[in-house]
Amino acid sequence: MVTSEAERRQWTQQGAQDTAKRTYDSVKTAISRSPALAGKVDIFLQGSYANATNTRGDSDVDIVVMSTTTYYPDTRLLSMAEVAREQQYGGQATTTSYQFRKLVEQALIAYYGSARVHAKNKCLRVDKRDGYVDADVVPAEQVRRYTSFPAYGSPDWIEGISIQPLQGPRIVNYPKEHRKNGQRKNGLCGEKYKPTVRQLKRLRRRAVEAGLIPKGSAPGYLIECLTYNVPNHLFVHDDSTRLLKVLAWLHTQTAAELTARFTACDEVHHLFVDDPGDHDAHLTIRVLDQLWQLL
Repeated sequence: MVTSEAERRQWTQQGAQDTAKRTYDSVKTAISRSPALAGKVDIFLQGSYANATNTRGDSDVDIVVMSTTTYYPDTRLLSMAEVAREQQYGGQATTTSYQFRKLVEQALIAYYGSARVHAKNKCLRVDKRDGYVDADVVPAEQVRRYTSFPAYGSPDWIEGISIQPLQGPRIVNYPKEHRKNGQRKNGLCGEKYKPTVRQLKRLRRRAVEAGLIPKGSAPGYLIECLTYNVPNHLFVHDDSTRLLKVLAWLHTQTAAELTARFTACDEVHHLFVDDPGDHDAHLTIRVLDQLWQLL
């Protein structure tokens, strides 16, 4: 093994969260001061800070500003009768994605000034200052992936978000499901799932620094979802042994098995089929092989 046992144990530690929390609170304040948005949005973290899998304390933070007055219905799981009911009783959108993004941008500029707010394809970047981190603020609309729409009683749905980039097609993901399922998995694995994600992310970083894999070939989201699919019984107590067992199991998977069986943490998307990350199973196999060699 190239890595030491002491390193593998140390890699379980979570990065600092103070600056991310401070940044999150600041963005919430900025949005709350907008008369056009106050009381009409849900603001929450997504990504590694939200899922407690961050390995550094100075990474940028992803903050979703989701409109609660407009939603996109996903009726693919409903019967024809249920679809008809949704169309009859569902609300109509009153604000376009572009209009909502402009409202969020105006609120951020009013609070931070135009010099610190920059338009990016999928989000609005707020530059950091001392004691804070950069923030990617993501304007989004609610998605309701309906699982039932009965004639009597309330409909059931899985909540997701819809992001309309400046360029490219609309993106739908389910960050709240991702977070909830990750917490459940962590409990089922004796609180060892998230520390293992952090170990693998740090091993990935070591591989990038050594020039073994290209930067960006295994984003943190992919590492987290791969780990999510590992059987629970392999998350043993000993930190070093656990990392070995988890990576050994991942290393035995074929590209066909990744494609057929692996889900995203939200359990809505198939990781290598329809996930918005557009991951490549064959590239992932090569990355896992390099990580195994490095470990």
